[in-house]
Amino acid sequence: MAESMAAAELLEYLYPACMICSFCALLIFDWITLRTATTGDRPARGRRTALTLTCAVFLTYVGHVVLNLVQSLQRRALDIPEHRIVADLADMYVWGVLVAALATSETPAWDPFAAAWLLAFVFEAAVCGVAAPQTGGTTGFDVVRTVLQALRIGAVLMLLVNMLRIMRKTEEADLEEEAGPLLSETNGSASPRAYGATGNESQDDESEDGKDPDKAVKESQQRRLEANGGWWGYTKEFKIFIPYLVPFKNRKVQFCLVIIIIHMFLDRFVNVMVPRQLGIITDELARDYTVMPWRAVLLWVLLNWANSFASFGLISDIARTHLHNWSSSQIRQLAFRHVMSLSMDFHSNKDSGDLIKSIGQADSLNDLLETLFFQIVPVLLDVLIAFVYISHLFSPAMAVVFLIVGTMFVWTSVATTTMVRPKRRMYTEKSRAESKKMYECVSNWPTISYFNRAKFEEESYGRAVQDEMSAQLVYYVLSSLGYAVQYLIVFGGLLTVSMMAIFQISEGRKPIGSFVTLVMYWSSLMSPLHMITYHYRLISSATVDAERLLQLLQTQPTVKSDNAALPLKVTDGHVTFENVGFSYDERKETLKGLSFTVLPGQTVALVGETGGGKSTTLKLLFRFYDVTSGSISIDGQDLRSVTIDSLRQELGVVPQDPSLFNRTIMENVRYARLDATDEEVIAACQAAAVHDKIMTFPDKYQSKVGERGVKLSGGELQRIAIARVILKNPKIVLLDEATSAVDSSIEAQIQAAFKKLSAGRTTFVVAHRLSTIMDADLILVIDQGQIIERGTHEDLIRRGKKYCELWTKQTAAKDINARSDVMSNSEPPENVNSTDTAKKQSTACTNSPENLLVDVN
Repeated sequence: MAESMAAAELLEYLYPACMICSFCALLIFDWITLRTATTGDRPARGRRTALTLTCAVFLTYVGHVVLNLVQSLQRRALDIPEHRIVADLADMYVWGVLVAALATSETPAWDPFAAAWLLAFVFEAAVCGVAAPQTGGTTGFDVVRTVLQALRIGAVLMLLVNMLRIMRKTEEADLEEEAGPLLSETNGSASPRAYGATGNESQDDESEDGKDPDKAVKESQQRRLEANGGWWGYTKEFKIFIPYLVPFKNRKVQFCLVIIIIHMFLDRFVNVMVPRQLGIITDELARDYTVMPWRAVLLWVLLNWANSFASFGLISDIARTHLHNWSSSQIRQLAFRHVMSLSMDFHSNKDSGDLIKSIGQADSLNDLLETLFFQIVPVLLDVLIAFVYISHLFSPAMAVVFLIVGTMFVWTSVATTTMVRPKRRMYTEKSRAESKKMYECVSNWPTISYFNRAKFEEESYGRAVQDEMSAQLVYYVLSSLGYAVQYLIVFGGLLTVSMMAIFQISEGRKPIGSFVTLVMYWSSLMSPLHMITYHYRLISSATVDAERLLQLLQTQPTVKSDNAALPLKVTDGHVTFENVGFSYDERKETLKGLSFTVLPGQTVALVGETGGGKSTTLKLLFRFYDVTSGSISIDGQDLRSVTIDSLRQELGVVPQDPSLFNRTIMENVRYARLDATDEEVIAACQAAAVHDKIMTFPDKYQSKVGERGVKLSGGELQRIAIARVILKNPKIVLLDEATSAVDSSIEAQIQAAFKKLSAGRTTFVVAHRLSTIMDADLILVIDQGQIIERGTHEDLIRRGKKYCELWTKQTAAKDINARSDVMSNSEPPENVNSTDTAKKQSTACTNSPENLLVDVN
């Protein structure tokens, strides 16, 4: 008999433990591997049947618990075997978890449930077989208990039959899907949804208002999850962050990490000892309240101090801050360094706001890891320790009650967050609409006054405020209801364990101090659970942020130095373009068969209409892009065989739209050569004809230029850009519309500076103002990505083709402007001689043999 009782007790303990372990293990496995869940009408009906039967089994165990309570109250003693109380509570907890899992998943993966139901049938049959010889009682309680057990076994058997039916229907649905792919494709049937994926519900919820800024990132995350076969493969991609999050080589940060871990375990110990010590004080006072328990009180004070921020908490917080700052700086620098290494095509197509946001995700990644390891892990440790300690302090039954309350609290928190999310988003949208309406009315006050529409806008704004208040009320009411349910669960749990503790104390089985310990320990355990909702939202948000950062770091530059690349050695400055082809979009060529040679020290000008490919040619030379076909070489060295840094060190560029940092003029010019002296910077500015203008500013060279140089005029901005190149003193110079924003009075000074700069250097000039490139050694006329003319200014004028046409248009416009100046001023303009020269060349262009021949025809 004793052996049978021991076997029955062992089975009753193993039953819930094996069920919950197998269910959770398979559930986690399915979540990690994105096991496909069944969809469709028939499996849905099977789910409803399974949910009904699972609820029936759950209610039978609720009946057992109620039966135990009624029996104890009737007998005025807790004489029911403890293993039976624990088993009934644990079984009720496990089946409650199954009910919640089925109720919250419309398309569940069935294998965790099938395993749990199969184990349930085996254990129910075994418990029934072992316990049957022992049940000799004929009381009403025994009869009800036997009936409930029989109903439960029947329900579990029906669950297994229903599971077989679901499996058969699923196989038939799979065969139908394989047999008719064309029909499915035509009808647009939905593909099965992956269990454990980000989920259609969340995506629909997030995009309910159509303005989810993270929608694209979430969709990319979903595709990556499916491509990697689930969360396990997806998580492996984040291993690139490990060297920047774990201080393998930094001893100081390693020491900080050790301090944090020690404090985490010390905190768990103190969380148990403080309530226990207070219970000891209570017991000593209960024995003899006339004696002061100094030793116990001092130990309690010491433990409280150790648990406060004034002791180890301060040290741990400093260590955590140091660890956070180290890892955050490492990842930020990694992201920044990677962005700076990416090619022009990335920077041209990427939104600056998204890019800056991606770089700033280092803190979110840190928050994710800190939440997992320093918030979630301690809570799980607290739950494990609480289960063991409460079992030791009172009974395993009370530990099971705590487990039930904790699980219900966490589940309610997550469910509440999911429920109020669309309402919170609606409230946010209405709040933004109200702010937008107010801003529009305030900023457009003159228009409102012009049309006397103040009353109309008042009513419109009132409706916006009312919409916001209504959305706020719905959101706050639902949130408050969720919080009320959570606190009701906590209160019910505290009431239950308190009654169980008082029952044992009243029977003399436990001292009074145990009740004080229980209440204090309960409060200290419930506090971390209140943060679960916050941690849940933080993890969801941080996962999206981490995905955005991962996408950024996995973007590879299209232009990069080869592993065998050597530094560029510029000896003469001989540049060769050999049959160069390039396209931004493979569907349309930008450059076609571009071939020309620039001898050392020559100045070559690229002219033509806008969009012809002139600036693109310079970008290829600077290696912002790699050529699609052909090659570009400097002194016989192919640009693709040299390092990018060495190439760009030898080139000086004045871009078409210069951009400056929001720093002083001195700092901006010195940026070209960081070791330049103030005198060298000033000399470069004098050569660029901008020194005199700078000296008129109140702070002179210490004047800040504003973001991207907005405080400077176009001409001033361009001349400072020219000064930077002059200061850099490169061997090859690229000028992309370098004088486009300079007036005629300054142009001559800059041209003189260019002559000094280009002397002995290979110079490339892109210009629309043809008067600035008359002295070029070679002029290339580029049209639609091809060189249609080449030669000197005089040669091209004599030929009378495209270049001559462009020259004629510009000189005619210049002549009109000169005549306008003469009409408005009594004195002739200073550049009248150059205008006469232009007129003569224009006339020569018009009377060229080619044009005469065309006129005759």
